[in-house]
Amino acid sequence: MKKSEITGLAKLEMAIMEELWRLKAASVRQVLFIIRKKKKIAYTTVMTVMSRLFEKGILKRRLDENNAYIYTPIQNKEAFSASISKNVINNLINDYGGVAIAQLIDVIGKKNKKELAGLLNKLKEVK
Repeated sequence: MKKSEITGLAKLEMAIMEELWRLKAASVRQVLFIIRKKKKIAYTTVMTVMSRLFEKGILKRRLDENNAYIYTPIQNKEAFSASISKNVINNLINDYGGVAIAQLIDVIGKKNKKELAGLLNKLKEVK
């Protein structure tokens, strides 16, 4: 599964978000300058994508003294990742119930026994 399928964000949206998380706040021109180092892209494309991220409620914006929008992420990267993870897990449990939970436990157990022990303790507390 691609990261964009999990987050619901397209590749360019994720690239823009990565830069905004790093910069904390930026104009379209500032983000364009950084992204253009990696690929050829038009100002209007970046502007449109950032406006859409604002409309989706992922970014907020304000006008600066030059009447340019300054965009800021609503959530930091960690909070955004936690929110996406929670949604994915909820959807898996809603769609597949106990099978999804069993698979999650199995995957965690194979990667980290200590983490698995902590998860099993949490499950005991839920009773």
